[in-house]
Amino acid sequence: MPRIPPRVPPLRAALLDLAAGIGMAGPALMVLHSYDSRPVWMTVTVVLLLAVAVIVWVLWRRSGQRSRTAAVAFAVVATATMALGNGSLFYGIVWAACLVLGVTFARGLVLWAYAAGLVALVVVLHLGAGSSVETTYTEAIGAAVLAGIAAAVGVVLRDSLRVGDALHDALTRLDEANAELRRRIGADRDLVLAHERERTARDLHDDLGHRLTAIGLSLDYAARVDDRDAAQDELARARALVGQTLDAMRRLVRAMHPVELGALRDAEAFHAVADAFRGTGIDIRVSVEGDDAALPREHSLLLLRFVQEGLTNVVRHANATSVRLRVEAGADGVEAVIQDDGGRVAGEDGHAEGFGLRSLRSRAESLGGRFEAGPETDGFRVGIALPRVSTVPAPAGGPA
Repeated sequence: MPRIPPRVPPLRAALLDLAAGIGMAGPALMVLHSYDSRPVWMTVTVVLLLAVAVIVWVLWRRSGQRSRTAAVAFAVVATATMALGNGSLFYGIVWAACLVLGVTFARGLVLWAYAAGLVALVVVLHLGAGSSVETTYTEAIGAAVLAGIAAAVGVVLRDSLRVGDALHDALTRLDEANAELRRRIGADRDLVLAHERERTARDLHDDLGHRLTAIGLSLDYAARVDDRDAAQDELARARALVGQTLDAMRRLVRAMHPVELGALRDAEAFHAVADAFRGTGIDIRVSVEGDDAALPREHSLLLLRFVQEGLTNVVRHANATSVRLRVEAGADGVEAVIQDDGGRVAGEDGHAEGFGLRSLRSRAESLGGRFEAGPETDGFRVGIALPRVSTVPAPAGGPA
């Protein structure tokens, strides 16, 4: 399959138009200057050739500078125009032909063959006209120099366009990859939200739903029982359940409340997250040691996600009264630990990792870090350690 020639940027296309205009203006000026000393048929032929050259040039430009037929036709017309002329200004149009061939054909053989053909044509024309050997030799050398320079300019233009085209394609692929990455991030975000909603719905059903059901049964019993004291006791239990339900609802809302981090530094952000959870009634203590300001953005976001997920799990799944968040930033990396003093809620498996913890583990390992979670004698502990710079090698490129 033939290689597709590169696209010509608008500025370079305008320069090509200028070169072609100058190249065709030379023969036109020579015709005006010497029309009275040349045969009429030759003058008319050159004028017609110039008109055809303009038409072919327009067709070549409208093809996006890719029509090989138009390029070859322009080169033929330019060569015929030069052959009928007798002056240096007639060489301008073959310069334009070299540029056209250089842009249109990816292989340089076509361009250099045309340049060699121009030199051979000059020699043949002088020999046919009976020129002296010195004149023929001098004209051949001049034609070779001019054709060589024109071909070299055509090659440089072709190579520069090829590099620009490759850069354009690379940027296009990069934009497509960026769009695909954004699409996947959006899909992952939707998946995380779906899991979060599912977990929230389960908590509402299992905890708040049962509490509200118990309150309803208590009120129903109090309305039906004839014993006033028993009704009062049942109403007291219902009132206590209402208070407990409100506390549970506040804890759930606090755990899900997003923290507006804005332009906070990482250490301030950790304190802001902890403050959002203190309304749950749990004593949360935060200690940050070292400077974490130099962490990459991706590492900082993962640390915040770790703190939010860890504290959320404590609120939802642990009977804890106090939590300690410790962050230590050193020269090699940063380590964060969340440790509570409570056991798991009845029915919860303290060793099982839910979606949130599995996601944290996967992201930590992808950055060259580690993640751990497990019970201790006096509570539960989750920890994450990240290097200053990701130690995971970048994926290899495509096949060679």
